[in-house]
Amino acid sequence: MKPSEFIKAHNLFDSLVEELEYDEVNKQLKIMFELCQWKQSYYVETEPEMQLGILIFSNVTIYKTEPELFNLDSSEILEVGVLPFAGDGESIKIVLNGLDDVIVLYIHSNEVEWIEIKPESEQ
Repeated sequence: MKPSEFIKAHNLFDSLVEELEYDEVNKQLKIMFELCQWKQSYYVETEPEMQLGILIFSNVTIYKTEPELFNLDSSEILEVGVLPFAGDGESIKIVLNGLDDVIVLYIHSNEVEWIEIKPESEQ
């Protein structure tokens, strides 16, 4: 799905980013985070409030962070938005609450996939 479609379908505010992994050779960015299930329109109260998963951006042509070096520690997502871009793909901006300051991720991609990670007790 397109990144803008994922953002429209999911409320990412307050979700916790645990890990970022950028593969420059394969042009793929993986963001592991805990999605606040309870903030989603489709949430059912019998489900867990948080869902660990990996958001995989494919065909990444731009991946930039401000600052360049930072540490993640269950960094909360403060803001997510689609940026104007002329050409193929979509650009999004994700703002995280870092340890010392905010962290801003700029990602240009045309495809994203969400993969839920089931707890070991459910596997």
